[in-house]
Amino acid sequence: MYTDGKIWEKMLELKVFRIEDIIKALNPPKPLYGWVKEKVRSLIASQLRLNILRQVVENPPLFATEDATPEDIEKYKKTCPICNSQFFPKQETQEFCSAECKKNHYKNYHRRRRKAMGMRLDSRRRWTTAELKALEPLLRRNAKKGELENIAKQLSRSKWAVEKKLKTLRKEVKHATTNGN
Repeated sequence: MYTDGKIWEKMLELKVFRIEDIIKALNPPKPLYGWVKEKVRSLIASQLRLNILRQVVENPPLFATEDATPEDIEKYKKTCPICNSQFFPKQETQEFCSAECKKNHYKNYHRRRRKAMGMRLDSRRRWTTAELKALEPLLRRNAKKGELENIAKQLSRSKWAVEKKLKTLRKEVKHATTNGN
């Protein structure tokens, strides 16, 4: 079922591939996954020694058959949406060329989300005494949804942040009253 001939057939079909691409194409059951992976590695190593395959990129290891054209290799490249540089992905799902670009993408993504929600961009700021005093009337009773949204807007905080702070303040009040303070 997973003979050298079958593996070689998949290599010829793909022309440019990583080890994971061949294994995905063969789709072995989980118990055989490690054995098939080792068999693919062994076949690639022997074909490299015989100059039947060539290694296009060292990291991540990318291989090509003799009949692979430069266009086939270029199709394998991806473009980073942050810095627009081209790179060979280590995994099929990799979107960014580096961890730095990925970090910048998610930083910008969360900044846009906070801005769209009407939150300040410098969130996670400490609660001031004036803000805490504005929450005092809500401590002793359950606030309605509209009230929370209005106070959140006044304080330039999210509704979620106001709800969370009220919850922690109620716990503190409850703890203080049970301890006799």
